[in-house]
Amino acid sequence: MKEVKNFEPNWGIYWAVLTAFVIISGIAYGLAEISIKELALFSILPGIVLGYLFFIQNRLEISSDGIVQSFLLPFHPPKIIKIEQIEWVAIETRGILRHSAGQDFHYIAIIKLKNNEVVKISLALLSPNREAKEYFRKLCGQMMEYDIKRSKLRDLHGFSRLAIEATVGLTDLVEAMHQNIARVPGISGPPKQQRTTGVTGLVYRSIRTITGWVGGGIDAGLAQLSPLLGESRPSAEREAILAALNGVLGDYMAATHNPLTISMRLRREGRPLELTTQAMTKEISELSGKVIVMVHGLCMSDLQWNWDGHDHGAALARELGYTTIYLHYNSGLHISTNGGAFADLIEVLLKIWPLPVKELVIIGHSMGGLVSRSACHYGEIAGHGWLRKLRKLVFLGTPHHGAPLERGGNWVDIILGKTPYTEPFARIGKIRSAGITDLRYGNIIDEHWQGRDRFEHSTDIRSPVPLPKDVLCFAIAATTGKKVDDLRDRFLGDGLVQMDSALGRHEKSSLTLSFPLERQWVGYGMNHMELLSHPEVYLQIRRWLAC
Repeated sequence: MKEVKNFEPNWGIYWAVLTAFVIISGIAYGLAEISIKELALFSILPGIVLGYLFFIQNRLEISSDGIVQSFLLPFHPPKIIKIEQIEWVAIETRGILRHSAGQDFHYIAIIKLKNNEVVKISLALLSPNREAKEYFRKLCGQMMEYDIKRSKLRDLHGFSRLAIEATVGLTDLVEAMHQNIARVPGISGPPKQQRTTGVTGLVYRSIRTITGWVGGGIDAGLAQLSPLLGESRPSAEREAILAALNGVLGDYMAATHNPLTISMRLRREGRPLELTTQAMTKEISELSGKVIVMVHGLCMSDLQWNWDGHDHGAALARELGYTTIYLHYNSGLHISTNGGAFADLIEVLLKIWPLPVKELVIIGHSMGGLVSRSACHYGEIAGHGWLRKLRKLVFLGTPHHGAPLERGGNWVDIILGKTPYTEPFARIGKIRSAGITDLRYGNIIDEHWQGRDRFEHSTDIRSPVPLPKDVLCFAIAATTGKKVDDLRDRFLGDGLVQMDSALGRHEKSSLTLSFPLERQWVGYGMNHMELLSHPEVYLQIRRWLAC
């Protein structure tokens, strides 16, 4: 039988409000000599406060399965939160509460769900509130430990599911080829989207059925064995493989709840940070009021900021006194999805930071720069406070207006889909995540992709999204060319991103990003990945941040 812990409403809050009102009213009536009528009007204020408290007052039922939050008012439906739905948990400190047992901080538990919903629970409204605070602190720790100690069996579970799903997909592809070759008289003509029939159809249906049985059996068996086997810390090799896998298939993996899906986290040295002020103080020895957040690119992880023995973030911390935090995220999701989640996470980070934050800097490599711009956009819409602390934003090889390789992949999709014989192979070309297809033109907000087939050919129809206001923005581009106006500047750039795209230039003036010339820098004779470690790149970043 699972253990259930109940937290009831803290009625002491109401008595505290009433007591304060009586004391203030007595002082005002006796010393200020206000009239009874004025006192009656004054009593409206505590009535509003008590009404609001009653409206948000809740009780919690907590078990190993999750949290049930119910409210006193009948028209306020209960909220059921399952543990597997939680993305991360943070505890924000607000002010000081004084009570009969002394004084304590007012804590707010912030729960971010995987559907991007944010649930806030005031722990002061619960009794016993100190036990509630300890529960959510433990939950913060448990969410982080899940990332640190990943079971080899969970990895096997995730890879087995991908293999099963790939087998079914390959069966569909072969059957489609068989069907089209058997039915279509010529090379051109519309592809047929039908199943085969007769004995042939029976063979393909049998393969799918047996594969489904195997997959179901593996899922069931591994799910039972997983809690019984030991845990192991992730290796750098494993992290790199998972980052690449999430970059290519991350949207599909998230939709199918694959255990290998990366959840967005703030990390240091590959370890997720527990989002409480107490944990931050304990885990980060070089705390300062100057914070840098490093945002990696497509198919990469935060550990890969350490490239060829150099890490821009670590070097800036040593030489300029910053505290460096690294974002780890599923780069296969839409850039706007990651941008909105990143904005929420920075807002929480600054609220729980142990010191007053004087300066926030974000450095984004490749796709990481687009995620950062998206976060600024959604942070402004949400009215987040962290944008007021953001001083500088540095882009390294960011495809602000897309990358030619993704546009080339789109043309391959179109050509393959033109004939019934090659159409099945176009499905292979469409094994590209939402994050990758966003790189065709640099989509960073939902409106850039919603309501459209992301695999259809289209021109650049993005609406302009300017650089964030009152933030110093810097762009670094690279080119494999050795000198100015080398043909490789225009056509190849750094091998992945063209120079104009990295510097924000566009043939449409409305889409051009306004980087002043003194905030642009081009590295010659270097490629996209060398932006992570080249000494000249680091020196230029250091100059900009030291100003």
